[in-house]
Amino acid sequence: MASINSSVIVRNAKKEDLGAILAMIQELADFEKMPSGPELTVEDLARDGGFENGGPAVFQSMVLELTEEEQQRQMAKTENNKEKLPSSSSSTAELLTRKLVGYAIFFYSYSTWQGKAFFLEDIYVKPEYRQFGYGRTLFQSLVQHALQNGCSRFDFHVLAWNPAKEFYRRMGAENLTETEEWQFFRLNREKMNQLCQKGSR
Repeated sequence: MASINSSVIVRNAKKEDLGAILAMIQELADFEKMPSGPELTVEDLARDGGFENGGPAVFQSMVLELTEEEQQRQMAKTENNKEKLPSSSSSTAELLTRKLVGYAIFFYSYSTWQGKAFFLEDIYVKPEYRQFGYGRTLFQSLVQHALQNGCSRFDFHVLAWNPAKEFYRRMGAENLTETEEWQFFRLNREKMNQLCQKGSR
């Protein structure tokens, strides 16, 4: 699946995208004030995304990529005006390595009330590419994908302090913590091991 506007295209991730995706996962963790959170490697993503040895994919991913026309426009602007876009780039050549400006990771879950559901684990657009409508393009592409694949609902988590909550509300999303009082629980690996060790005694 691919979705395009005048500056970006949304497409399914390829194996060669995984290094850039991993770097953006770290950027997202830094933004969420959990810089030491990610423990994945490119090899983990390749295995779990079904990119290696024909193994089953436990997640899917889409990337937000600048079109060739937009890359050329930015390069021309850099060369003609001596501007560096994005601001963190140090050379025109570096622009060519930054054509991926966002990503999403998702998987399917199942509701015993409504059937097949779509769960959005991550969605991220690099800060210097926000305010151009790219996030909306990526989000709408994901919703379209969910509908085309028979999903009855589209679920995701948002940190309480994240200003992106207003964006999601504008997209029509409902905060279930407020409306239905659902609480989100988790067992980490340590707690899982402890529980199983207690159960085996």
